Amino acid sequence: MSKQFPEKLQKKMVKLFNKGISAIKIAKELNLCTRSVTRVLKRKGCKMKSGKGSEHSGWKGGRGLKCGYWTIYYPGHPRTLNNGRVFEHIIILEKYIGRMISKKEPIHHIDFNRQNNEIKNLYLCKNNSEHQNVYKSLHKVVGILVNNGVIKFKKGEYYI
Repeated sequence: MSKQFPEKLQKKMVKLFNKGISAIKIAKELNLCTRSVTRVLKRKGCKMKSGKGSEHSGWKGGRGLKCGYWTIYYPGHPRTLNNGRVFEHIIILEKYIGRMISKKEPIHHIDFNRQNNEIKNLYLCKNNSEHQNVYKSLHKVVGILVNNGVIKFKKGEYYI
């Protein structure tokens, strides 16, 4: 076991913690390792946060990004990813239609912006085949617009 900090230093840590200063900030201020500070605080009976969900020091309201899609911390939901999160567009659409959405029902973002989860931008497909047909219809429309000169192509890019 490593040597303990002097009692005076331990009391200072507890005093700072009771003022609402985090263990991380205390460690930085005293030029110590955060783990050492948390051990002292726990030994001294300070109530430490669990570090999960809203108790985590990096909590930002439960919202984050994965593969360009917003996710929400929602443990217990049937469509939860391995980190306790669910894609936000799934939750929004489920609340709107009043039922759970199966994994076989893809959700299409109409404007292709994965972060735009407004209900008017979400289209629930019956299955993957319908979702593929949505993309086929887009390619057909783009082809017509290219043929009519509305959309042009130059040096590997489409433009208007």
